Amino acid sequence: MLMENHNNVNNENAGSAWAVPVTVAELAEGLTSEAKADILARYDMKSFAKIFEDGEIRETCLTFINCGLNVSRTAREMYMHRNTLMYRLDKVRLLTGLDLRELDAAVTFELLYRIYTEKRST
Repeated sequence: MLMENHNNVNNENAGSAWAVPVTVAELAEGLTSEAKADILARYDMKSFAKIFEDGEIRETCLTFINCGLNVSRTAREMYMHRNTLMYRLDKVRLLTGLDLRELDAAVTFELLYRIYTEKRST
């Protein structure tokens, strides 16, 4: 019964075990312009821009994050060999210093991506 209702979260269930998590996109939208600028200033955005502008690497990273940092699931979903995925993740680590296999780094990456794309679109 509980499993059937977890997709039908409403205000009555807020704070319960079935509450809908806050997304990184929602967090990014809620930041002030000053906070976004402060976050971007902490990183070498030229290195991140190389990743964000490379569609293949960017999609690999975002898919990996969306797959819960699960290498096997990501490789399956992207129809690629695990070694190819690991090579791309290592390339991101070398360029940016973030190891996306670590949760904090993955959240940081997605937050930077959201802020970067918002800034580019304005």
